[in-house]
Amino acid sequence: MRRNVRAVLAALSLSLILTGGLLSPARSETAPHRPSNGFARSGPWNTKLPRHVPLAENSAAIVANIKQDKDENFQVWAFNTHTWSSPVYTVGRHTPRLRWTFSDCLDLPHLAPVIADTLSSVPTPPGMLVSQGTDNTVAIYQPSTDTYWDFWRAEQDSEGNWSACWGGKIEHYSRNPGIFDNPLGAAATGLPFGAFLIRIEELRRGRIDHALNIQTVRVRANCNSWPANRNDGNTEGADFPCEGQRFRLDPAFDVNTLRSPAARTIARAMQEYGLIMSDKSGSLATQAEDPRPYGGVNPYHLLTDPTNEIPDDDSYTWLTLADIPVERLQALPLDYGRPQS
Repeated sequence: MRRNVRAVLAALSLSLILTGGLLSPARSETAPHRPSNGFARSGPWNTKLPRHVPLAENSAAIVANIKQDKDENFQVWAFNTHTWSSPVYTVGRHTPRLRWTFSDCLDLPHLAPVIADTLSSVPTPPGMLVSQGTDNTVAIYQPSTDTYWDFWRAEQDSEGNWSACWGGKIEHYSRNPGIFDNPLGAAATGLPFGAFLIRIEELRRGRIDHALNIQTVRVRANCNSWPANRNDGNTEGADFPCEGQRFRLDPAFDVNTLRSPAARTIARAMQEYGLIMSDKSGSLATQAEDPRPYGGVNPYHLLTDPTNEIPDDDSYTWLTLADIPVERLQALPLDYGRPQS
C-alpha cells in the first residue's frame, strides 16, 4: 500500500535526535496451546472479544466513512494476497545470514543507526520473494532463535546483496504481544505482518484464531490507537478511523449466508477476534499471505471458490469479501484492551 512513510519517519527522526537452511512459507499448524500467528496468547491479536463490548460513541459515523471509502474506491473490500500483501517465510537454523544495508530511500540518513541491528544479520533464504506493488515487503521468522523480521522496500541487487528502506526485528517472538518497538516495523503503525496476515493453512482448516487487519483510504490524522504506536494518518476529523483502532463484525450477522467458505471463515474471525486498522491504503482491504513462495497453482482460487464460479484469474481478490457487509462493522473505543499501567 502506498503510504506516507516519509512523514512518519521524518517525525521519528526528529524525536530521536532530540532524545539522544530450510526454506518454507510460514505455516500455521502449531500446537493447540499456541495461537496460529505464533505471538503471545495474551496479546491484542490473540485475545477473543466478549460478545458484548463497548462501542465508540461515534462508531456509526466512523463505519459510514469506511463504507464511503469502499463505495468511492473500486466499490470493493479487497482481499489482498499476491499483490499488496507480503510473503511470510519460516526459515531453518542454518539459513545463510546476510548483512543487509539501509537503502535510505526517504533521505533520512540519521535513521540508519536505529535500524542497524535489524539489518546486521538476517537469515535470508535463497530465492526469496518480496511483495508485488510498490511496498516490496517481506516477513521472515526463524523458530530456532524465536526471532522475526519484516521489511519495507526490500530489494536484492544484481550481486545478490539485500537492502531495505525500513523494517524491524522482534526477538522472543512467541512472548511478544505483536507490536514492534517504536519506531521499527515495515507498517506505518509498528504492527507486524506476522500478527495479522491470514494464512493459507488457516483457510484450509476453516479456522482463524487471531484478529485480522483492515486498511482504508482515509484515516484520522495525528491519531493512533493501541496497539499501534505511530501513524501516518491523512484526514482531519474525529469520525475517521485511527490507525490501530479495533473493529469487529456485528456478532448478530449470520455468516452462513456468505457464499464463499473462505469468507465464512474470515467473517467468523472478524466477529470473534475483530480487525485492527494496520495502515492506510488505496482501497478498503484485508490482507492474506502471498502464495507465490509455495509455487504451483494459486491455492486461493479453490479456497475462496470451490464451486469454480469465479473466473480463473484474480477476480477472487475482489469477490471473496464482497458479501461481508461493511455497514455491519462496529468501531470499538480508542485504545480498547490496552493494559493498565
